[in-house]
Amino acid sequence: MSQDKQFSDNQSGYNQWSSFYDSYPNPTVAMDELSFPRFWQTLTGKDVLEIGCGTGRHTQKLVAQNNHVVGIDISEGMLQVAREKIASEKAQLIHADFMTYDGFHENQFDAIVASLVIEHIQDLSSFFKRVAKFLKPGGELYLSEIHPERTAQGVAAHFKNGDHQEIHLKSHPHTDEDFQRTAAQASLETVKNETIYGTEEFANINPKWTRHLGTPMIEIWVFRKGN
Repeated sequence: MSQDKQFSDNQSGYNQWSSFYDSYPNPTVAMDELSFPRFWQTLTGKDVLEIGCGTGRHTQKLVAQNNHVVGIDISEGMLQVAREKIASEKAQLIHADFMTYDGFHENQFDAIVASLVIEHIQDLSSFFKRVAKFLKPGGELYLSEIHPERTAQGVAAHFKNGDHQEIHLKSHPHTDEDFQRTAAQASLETVKNETIYGTEEFANINPKWTRHLGTPMIEIWVFRKGN
């Protein structure tokens, strides 16, 4: 069986990955699952946009917190998994690219959530401007991403398919300064920024992940749109 690396556009790649994404041993996703929800756990009764909602792992939680959630994703395969999980009138799932979708209106959402998505977006400035456009004044963006130190080392979304071929998705490394600068240019104020390190709880999920103990795994930001 081939061990060759292959590179895929993100829509095709995530379509391939979708059927086993939730069971795939991914340390970055596991750390995000452990850490990210506590940043938006107080959201309730809000209109929330989830960018790159994928298989709906966070969508489920946001709906359970009594929010109305619009999830958008470029992968129909990932969305199909999400639809099988979520049977609620409080969730609307859209197959589209957030960067080009024209179905939202200004000041529509109380909050926007994006988990492990921004590595796939090259133009951060345009991303944050679109976020600011669709957020209500005072609304917040909750952002989780692979830690910049790891992306600088070449860590990015990838998986092995059924033929044991390593599939790498199209990704773009960004620095913390990139995030802070382009968000500020879009009038999004940084209200929280935290580095999440590998912990014992995390390592207990998979013994192979002990190599990540004490190392920065993901970075989480909370930005607020001015009134």
